[in-house]
Amino acid sequence: MKNLRVMIVDDSTFSIAVLRKMLEKVGLEVVATALNMNDAIEKAKEIKPDLITMDMTLPDGNGIECSREILKQLKESKIIAISSMMDEEIIEKAKNAGIKAYLQKPVDADGLKAAIEKLFAGEELYQILQDNYEEAFKESVFTFLKNEIGGEVELENYQLKYKGVRKSSGVSVAVGMIGRHRGRLIIDMSGDTALNMVKKILQDESQTLEEAIQFLSEFANVIAGNACSLLNGLNRSFGLRVSPPTVIIGEDITISIGDMDSKSFMIKTDLGESFMNIGVQKGDESWI
Repeated sequence: MKNLRVMIVDDSTFSIAVLRKMLEKVGLEVVATALNMNDAIEKAKEIKPDLITMDMTLPDGNGIECSREILKQLKESKIIAISSMMDEEIIEKAKNAGIKAYLQKPVDADGLKAAIEKLFAGEELYQILQDNYEEAFKESVFTFLKNEIGGEVELENYQLKYKGVRKSSGVSVAVGMIGRHRGRLIIDMSGDTALNMVKKILQDESQTLEEAIQFLSEFANVIAGNACSLLNGLNRSFGLRVSPPTVIIGEDITISIGDMDSKSFMIKTDLGESFMNIGVQKGDESWI
């Protein structure tokens, strides 16, 4: 929670003083205060705070309306509603307006701290995921191939010719990762490469293309599962796990990478090369 910049919106100078003391006690910087809706909207646009505590009753409007106007301009700011009433209808309206948490007055210092920590933990976790997912997948692929087929294994960065799409080499497998945040692995290779790999791994020249396709599905699943384990080892709060693989066959197929934050590689081995794309995406924030 370090370096979070906070704005307090409340029509009571006493409530502002109490909240300021609580926030500063846990190391947050109060960069602005506002006593009414118009002032709050103008200051928010100018200062762009990370967090706003929002009173639900204001002299020139209400906290829900104020929050809605602020969030139109500041998509990344998070708002915690603070109200003397715990009303289900107001809470539902707050959710719909984009408010992330709802606390009742008098605000408890520990409750406020816990809400803020939970609200911003997702941001910190996502940054850890972004910083580490590439190496986790590369280690998972390298270790598996070295152990199972041996020989030379190299991973080279690959630049897609056309943004967001790639023509399949014959067999593609997509494996999703779900948890606090989300991710996805795509492995694509020719049928010949898949067949060469399964024959080498099983030491059986009678393997068929159908069996090779089954191998590729299991290969992708293992790679994603091992990468999830490595990432969960960094922080258990990720809670990452894999979803069942989806297999697509056909050289005329176009692989859609989408707009997910992703990286592409060519996996080069003695038995052929494969395309790999890995990506992560911020999960939906839950109501606190």
